[in-house]
Amino acid sequence: MQPLLDLDAELAAGREEGLREVETEPAGPAPGPRLDLSALALRKINPKALSLLRRALKEMDAGQAGAAKAARLALDALTLNPGLPIANQTLALALERLGRLSKALEFYERAWRLEPNNPDIYSSLAMAAWKLNMLDGAETFLRLQLKLKPHCPSGVINLAGVLRDKGRYEDSVELLRAAIYAAPETTELWNALGTTLMDWGQPDQSLTFFAEALRLKPGFARAHHNMAYALELNGDAAAALPHFEAALENPASEQDKVVSSHGYAHTLLAAGQIARGWEWYEWRRNMHYRHATNFIIPGRSWNGTDKGELQGKTLVVVGEQGLGDEVLFANILPDVIEALGPDGALRLACEKRLIPLFQRSFPDAVIARHYTIEREGRQHRSAPDLVRDNDHDAWAPIGSLMRAFRPDAQSFPDRPAFLTADEARVEAFRQQLAATGPGLKVGLLWKSLKMDATRSKHFAAFDLWAPVLKSPGVTFVNLQYGETADEIAAAEKRFGVRIHTPEGLDLKNDLDGVAAIGKACDLVLGPMNASTNLAAAVGGNVWFIRPSLVTWAMLGQREMLWYPQTRTFAGHFYRDWTGAMKAVTDALQAYAASRAAA
Repeated sequence: MQPLLDLDAELAAGREEGLREVETEPAGPAPGPRLDLSALALRKINPKALSLLRRALKEMDAGQAGAAKAARLALDALTLNPGLPIANQTLALALERLGRLSKALEFYERAWRLEPNNPDIYSSLAMAAWKLNMLDGAETFLRLQLKLKPHCPSGVINLAGVLRDKGRYEDSVELLRAAIYAAPETTELWNALGTTLMDWGQPDQSLTFFAEALRLKPGFARAHHNMAYALELNGDAAAALPHFEAALENPASEQDKVVSSHGYAHTLLAAGQIARGWEWYEWRRNMHYRHATNFIIPGRSWNGTDKGELQGKTLVVVGEQGLGDEVLFANILPDVIEALGPDGALRLACEKRLIPLFQRSFPDAVIARHYTIEREGRQHRSAPDLVRDNDHDAWAPIGSLMRAFRPDAQSFPDRPAFLTADEARVEAFRQQLAATGPGLKVGLLWKSLKMDATRSKHFAAFDLWAPVLKSPGVTFVNLQYGETADEIAAAEKRFGVRIHTPEGLDLKNDLDGVAAIGKACDLVLGPMNASTNLAAAVGGNVWFIRPSLVTWAMLGQREMLWYPQTRTFAGHFYRDWTGAMKAVTDALQAYAASRAAA
């Protein structure tokens, strides 16, 4: 008999790429259906299969860490009772948590064929389709669920979430409003309406609905978490902190506790409580946090506060988070090398595209790439080229060194560059840019490589750049990676502005070149991403454009401590892009005029 599933192969394959992040968390969708085994004991099913399913659901309650065990138990139960819908559903749920969504859909479909009138199966199908970015399918399944189970709060909340992710915010709001009129005492609906408004970029409006959720259910941890997030977006990190603390008093699950702890860390940093923020930042490594990285590095992990402990040691430092964060956190590396001293040694694992830049910047360090794999729904990172000899004293993710090296604002040096660009390429790009004509040479970035309804709120729409692009005495240079042809054509057709694309530069993969051209430009404008971080790290003149000045990377300041030569622009309130762009336009025109007069 052919096995129902090669589970080992699924686990080895790791998490599928391109999955939408909609896992249940305090600010996210409603939980999926709670699988109920109580009625199964009365049916004529294999008792061993029932026992296996109970154990599987218990493992599932342990969060992400238990998903692989749950999948094995559910597969064993299904092998004993292949016609049992809930066994198919349990296996599908475990596969979903492991990031094997396509395979999970197969088992949800098996469950549906066995029990087509079960509304919870439509809910499960919807959640899987949602994560696969099949938003139309997710909407259809949720509407079928609500047809079989009208007024189901979780169904309404999740349908509102799908509509929100499709950019249909008004439809999402109206759906939730109608549900609230029908069931005004349902706390979760008020919380969901606040979440939709917050995601729509209206955190000030969302506060009313989170407050009502808390009035109906004092101590509701998820509403406290969301209230905290909305207050921070609204520019009041200090007011957000007590709500995170309240959320942590009675979290609904271990996963909620970890997510709120991680959020609390970011808000402490945003409020300028830097030392406490870095202490709480260690929650990012908790395996219940879905974005946590499991570092597979032998030896002792160091995250102390006494830099003197590192004197004469060999320390392996591993880059983490996204590419931009790897560059940002490299701010501390000159100080780490100094703390290690002449008898110590730094070994640095970084993203492979950063190796040439980092090796030039720290010639006495050993630089190698880190390797990351997805397995059992979790990210695992190693640095085998740095630890093969096992001749190191300790290792640390680079973020864990912040407690020792950047405990307060005064610990940030007034250093305009901590990475070293290739000066030959800088000069070559300067000559290339000079050929584009007179005036300031301003590098331009305006979006992320991955844009959807949720991420787009962090970036100004391209049309809003019109006053900046029309600034006299400026030549704009495209530093935006990804597909840019439509925007560049629109700038020339609608604004009469030509945006030059540099020759001989792969803006996505040649990061050493991106750093060089970032320094060659008179100015770089854009959101905080890998490219603007690189330009700033090598001492380039960068103006960051943000939806708000209140965010963890600002550390309670109006300008970036990480890059003292840069400036940061934001509007008067969250996502006041018009105000931000006016401020940038005024500053750019003044800068261009002063340079022309010099």
